[in-house]
Amino acid sequence: MIHVVGLGLGHRETLSNNALHAIHNAALIIGSQRQLSCVLSLLNDVQEQRNYPSPFVGLSTQLSTYLATYPTNKICLLASGDPLFYGISDFLLRHFSTNLLTFYSNTSSIQTAFARIKKPWQQAKTISLHGRPLSNLIPHLANNPLVALLTDKHSHPQAIANLLCTYGYDEAKLWVCETLGSKDEKVSLFIAKELANSTQHFHPLHITIVETKVAHCTLPSFAGFQDELFITDTDQAGRGMISKREVRLTALSLLQPKANDIAWDIGAGCGTIAVEWAYWNQQGTLYAVEHHTKRLACLKKNKQKFGVNNLQIIADKAPDGLNDLPQPNAIFIGGTAGKLSAIMDTCWSSLLTGGCLVINCVTENCKADLQHWLQQQDIADEMLEWTEIAVSKGGQLAGQLLMRPRLPVRLLKIVKD
Repeated sequence: MIHVVGLGLGHRETLSNNALHAIHNAALIIGSQRQLSCVLSLLNDVQEQRNYPSPFVGLSTQLSTYLATYPTNKICLLASGDPLFYGISDFLLRHFSTNLLTFYSNTSSIQTAFARIKKPWQQAKTISLHGRPLSNLIPHLANNPLVALLTDKHSHPQAIANLLCTYGYDEAKLWVCETLGSKDEKVSLFIAKELANSTQHFHPLHITIVETKVAHCTLPSFAGFQDELFITDTDQAGRGMISKREVRLTALSLLQPKANDIAWDIGAGCGTIAVEWAYWNQQGTLYAVEHHTKRLACLKKNKQKFGVNNLQIIADKAPDGLNDLPQPNAIFIGGTAGKLSAIMDTCWSSLLTGGCLVINCVTENCKADLQHWLQQQDIADEMLEWTEIAVSKGGQLAGQLLMRPRLPVRLLKIVKD
């Protein structure tokens, strides 16, 4: 009943026979003004034309109402490029059964852009910054030397270039591909450090492709952020209320983050666990709960520095701040402020079946409270995994190497069956 036609670059000759048939046989055609003008010559006088509603979310109601009124009529939705590639398909599939939808793919703007700059794109990372923060780009830079960006007015080429320079990519190449497929099409190549200060105007309809392989990134490219990279609640780099790298790596390996996980970090401190967790699991959603004013400020700055917009900060004390959060697949408890039993009760009851909880204990009081809580639960021993980490770090004393021990940290992982 709903036929979604990708217009590619807007040329009639790129439409398949099936797509043309869908347009010819639709009683209602919906598209932007530009899209409707592209197919105007294909339409007849009895076909109704409408613009997409504003706000766009009203489309689902509009379509449902029309189908209920005219159950035998066919609808054609016009889409730019390929509707199944960062297009209208996501929205439609959230609101309608696949039985009601037929998609007609076409050449995407990203595909065309790579053709114009003559580069293979099977290894490229495509990121949509349209309606999203520019900082979403940050976690993708270190391990993706070729990135294609769908942009908006806030992610214009100069803003992208400035962000690249901030993280050491001064020599990165940027191709700006404007109004692809039109008579005014323009493809320009820039170097980040030169484009960052440019006042050149670009057409709002453009795609930016970034190549960073010749630059040196200051962002981590593998798990185990250096402690010194984090902003902390002391003036000494790598010090303060943070989970140090060795503990952090062990905790994350125990948690085994998965795509689309909902996760909690309780007593997140300055955010070392939460930020690295979110950085490597960009398809998950993480809630970091922290109430200490100074550490909370550091947590917010670290979130911004590493561009982990999938990290949500809850400025509250546990367990009170957990009441309105979605049920998690994984939980890390880094601090309890003396409320271990209450926090464990809330976390354990909220944790989804099959999920895991990892708790970090340093003080003897915390270890004793954890043992007491476990004695009250009916949890099989095989569901418990204990790990204790005792790390010594090299230093100097009178010009000699000295290994200084850190406080041992005990970690417990519990899987909920």
